[in-house]
Amino acid sequence: MRNKQQRGHVIAFILVGILIFNLFPLNLYAEGEDTYDIVIKGGTIYNPSTEHELKGYNLGIIGDKIARITMENISGKEEIDASGLVVSPGFIDLISYDPNHVGIRLKVLDGVTSNLAMHGGTDDAENWYRIWSKNKVITNFGASSFVTRHRWPIIGQNVDATIENEEDINKIVEDVRKNIEAGALGISFSLEYVPGVKNEIIPLLNLAKELNAPTFFHLRYSDEKNGLKGIEEVVNYGKKTGAPIHIMHINSTGGTFHMDKALEMVNDAKNEGLDITACVYPYDFWATYIDSARFRPGWQDRFKISYENLQIGGTDIRITEDTFDKYRSQHLLVAAHGSLPEDELIMSLKDPEIMIGSDTIIEPSGNNHPRGSGTYSRLFGRYVREKQVLSMMDAIKKTSYLPAKRMEDIAPSMKNKGRIEIGSDADITIFNPDTIIDKSTVKESDMPSEGVEYVIVNGVVVKNSDGIVEGVYPGRPIKSYFAGGTPENKPIDFSLNINDKAGDLKNVYKINDETYISIKELSTALDLNIKDDKDGNINLNDSLNIKIGNRKAVLKNKDINLKTEPIIYKGNVYINSSDLDTILNDKYNIDISNNTVSLKYKEEESSEKPSTSDNNKKTYLGISAFSILLIALVLTLNKNKK
Repeated sequence: MRNKQQRGHVIAFILVGILIFNLFPLNLYAEGEDTYDIVIKGGTIYNPSTEHELKGYNLGIIGDKIARITMENISGKEEIDASGLVVSPGFIDLISYDPNHVGIRLKVLDGVTSNLAMHGGTDDAENWYRIWSKNKVITNFGASSFVTRHRWPIIGQNVDATIENEEDINKIVEDVRKNIEAGALGISFSLEYVPGVKNEIIPLLNLAKELNAPTFFHLRYSDEKNGLKGIEEVVNYGKKTGAPIHIMHINSTGGTFHMDKALEMVNDAKNEGLDITACVYPYDFWATYIDSARFRPGWQDRFKISYENLQIGGTDIRITEDTFDKYRSQHLLVAAHGSLPEDELIMSLKDPEIMIGSDTIIEPSGNNHPRGSGTYSRLFGRYVREKQVLSMMDAIKKTSYLPAKRMEDIAPSMKNKGRIEIGSDADITIFNPDTIIDKSTVKESDMPSEGVEYVIVNGVVVKNSDGIVEGVYPGRPIKSYFAGGTPENKPIDFSLNINDKAGDLKNVYKINDETYISIKELSTALDLNIKDDKDGNINLNDSLNIKIGNRKAVLKNKDINLKTEPIIYKGNVYINSSDLDTILNDKYNIDISNNTVSLKYKEEESSEKPSTSDNNKKTYLGISAFSILLIALVLTLNKNKK
């Protein structure tokens, strides 16, 4: 009796299993159910390298990399609800200073994930990187080779002294070379503050050309009369040497009072082949130290301001004619209210090539310009949301992608930053587009910004809805290619043969043991019309619709399933080569083998292969018929035993 009951239970179990299998058939095309370290759910992802705006997508992070961008529901050890929020590449502050423990926290609260001291920097990169690595930093960090410091051992700190001796000039050049080889990210000049820098410029730019290192210039003049001469000077340096040139904060040096002409000069030089870029900070007043060369006699006429326009940073104290000399002896930073026309700032922000740099980090004293706390939130709050000067995508480009592109020739790690792509570094800023805004003022320059909800650096959450996450320091040094490269996935050799006519595809990569082909390059090779709406939908010849991050597609009004999701990678959208048979089999006989796709036109359109959806139906029917036979067999065996 007991055996009969056990046998009955086994039979019942088998029958239930078969029933479940038929009601919920195995999805043969499902990807593995990965559990990610972090999943960002439901936000709007902005990827500036392809200009895609992906609403309601999910982003999976494994370790320090972006592993997946998908419409499918995925789970993670840590999950972030980003509904209603912008998911952006982390902001890269190109024009900052050393990442002190006060200022760097305010940078994170403003959305910054990489802090680069390219205005200033160091004359001893090896020691600089060692110290900051030992001190631990929340963000990524790097620095330039600072010419002002390289001069000191030779000529002292006299800012007007020129170096005449050729041997001394050669020494500076060799010292800068060694500094870049130790990791420094380029060469920075402060010509207005150190007017004596002259004879060493061309030799140093020849070095920059040789090493493909960017040079960063605070121009020699900032006033209406001579500002354009400052731009003309560095453009001529670039033309003479071929060195990469970056003009720092062109709105306060060079472009002030004639921004239209300044931008025209830069763009003309670019069109002539010069590698030249520029940045701004989104404020209508500048700040600097009152004892600097900028405040030499005649400053009121040069900058069209007076004593009462000057306010000591971190206080409510305004300078007067009677107190000017007293404060000038104290090395205090003052903000110059009304010194920059906002209409010129807006003009520069509308230029698609102008990027953003803060030009400050807040020191523990608080004697600073508020841009050290609020640059990025101000851009998105005031100039994207309130004034609608530029689009969200354009602003994200200026704060992440363009700075990364400026630096990636000298620093290989920057090729993985400033974009949201498969395999890119998980440096991500998540903010509320409706509330993001700067709160810092000249009096309270250390007031944190609002609206930045989460900041992730190298796959580690450093800022969440409660504030800075204490005790985590995932920041890494960003160094020149001399001091260590970053492994890069190179394209593979791949051929496309169409009716025995051979050609090569340039953008084909191996990713997770799968071969991915650029859809754009493929469509060009096959003479297909491609329409990319930048929302994830891509249409080819109005007959095929695929979606980034979605295995479901539509071919000639029929639902099909792809093997894997189309992905964003290296500035393009890619599709698995295995899916070519699915999307092209209506026109071609396809053979894929040995890094080659061979296509031959079908003679008759009626001979097209069944779609994947038809295959699914046939498979399902086959499974159902097999299941019925299996049930009958089990019942027959049971009857015979009885």
